[in-house]
Amino acid sequence: MLGMLFAHVGLIVLVFLAIVIIAVVLGSYKKVAPNEVLLVTGALLTGPYVQENKDTNTRIKVVKGGGTFIIPVVQQGFVQSLDTFNVDVDVRNVMTKGMVKVNASANAVLRVGSTPKMIATASEKILGLDEEERENQMKQVVYGGVREVLSGLTPQEANDRAKFREEVVAGIEETFSNMGLEITAFQIKDINDDEGYFESLSAQEVADKKSKARQAQAVADKEATLVEARNTQEAQKAKLEADKLIAQNQRDTDLAKAEYTAEVKKQQAVADNAYKIAEVEQQQYVNEKLVKTNETQYQATIITKQKADAEALVIDSKAKAEQIQIETEAQANQTKLLADANSEKITKEGKAQANAQKALAEALEKNGQYALQKAIIDALPQIADSFAQSVANIDSLTVFDGADGVGRQSVAGLSETLSFVKQATGIDLADYMQKQAVGTTTIEGQVPVREEQE
Repeated sequence: MLGMLFAHVGLIVLVFLAIVIIAVVLGSYKKVAPNEVLLVTGALLTGPYVQENKDTNTRIKVVKGGGTFIIPVVQQGFVQSLDTFNVDVDVRNVMTKGMVKVNASANAVLRVGSTPKMIATASEKILGLDEEERENQMKQVVYGGVREVLSGLTPQEANDRAKFREEVVAGIEETFSNMGLEITAFQIKDINDDEGYFESLSAQEVADKKSKARQAQAVADKEATLVEARNTQEAQKAKLEADKLIAQNQRDTDLAKAEYTAEVKKQQAVADNAYKIAEVEQQQYVNEKLVKTNETQYQATIITKQKADAEALVIDSKAKAEQIQIETEAQANQTKLLADANSEKITKEGKAQANAQKALAEALEKNGQYALQKAIIDALPQIADSFAQSVANIDSLTVFDGADGVGRQSVAGLSETLSFVKQATGIDLADYMQKQAVGTTTIEGQVPVREEQE
């Protein structure tokens, strides 16, 4: 029973110890912000962040923006801010090289170095101090640097603030580096004196600047005048060149126009000559057509008149043939009447004659074509005379075929007349005259002669 009690007590003690150990371990872990640094001192320092100063025989562990375990009792940790330090100094009545007392105001912005070594150095020399003492040390460094540099410059050189600043930073940078600090920014806020030297210097500088400005303006005006004169001269030269070029172009244009005008006139003359030639050829063509037309009209007039004369003669021949037939019949009737009235002596003779006339009439009736041919042939001299008279009535006659042409026209007119007679009556006079010439024309049929029986 007692053994179990000791066992429970031992277990409780172990649990308690475990809880204490866990609490101690958790409580020993320190963590800092990015703008802070954890400085661990004491024994058992290990790791890459441990910095050792052999001169002072000190070791320090620097943890920047992170965390680490701190062993209770044997180690101790300090948290230090890495924010910048702002230091203002006002240096007065510093004797410069020009034996002028000058006042200067400056501002320096400092911070702890970024390397573990500089952080360790700052922790030893600055970070362990209280704020007032730390600020006083930094101010003394800046004040001394400004005063030292200013005493080695002339007032004019001191007035060159950029040069003044560079020399001050170069003089105090190493001092702050030995303190583990870096200069983030440095500026000279003001430079003046109590005797008004810088005001007069400024006025002189202003006057010099104004003088230089006036000189520069005069030089600029002079150069501008020269440039303007050169520009005017070049402009005039360019204008002369342009006028010359324009004149040359105008001359070339006039020559081109003259050549073009001459060519146009030449082509116009050629065109006019060609037009005149074409007009003459056209007139000749028209005259030839007119002559041919007149010739055709003349031939048509001759042929028309010949046809008209032939028609008139044919009609007249038909009328004469009918008249002959009527007269023959009348004569036959008269002879017959006379035969009836005469004595018997002449009755026989009259009858015979009447029979002969009757036979002739019958033959004429039977061979009326022959009688018509005979009448037309008898009228041919009159037709020829009418044709000749129609030609004689023409006032002016243009002969294109010579004298033979007139003969051909006459023959053509007679041929047209015979053709017209053949078409109108059916009588071929040409065939008839040819047969008459060879003695083969006969009266168709026989003419019977009856004699009276006594």
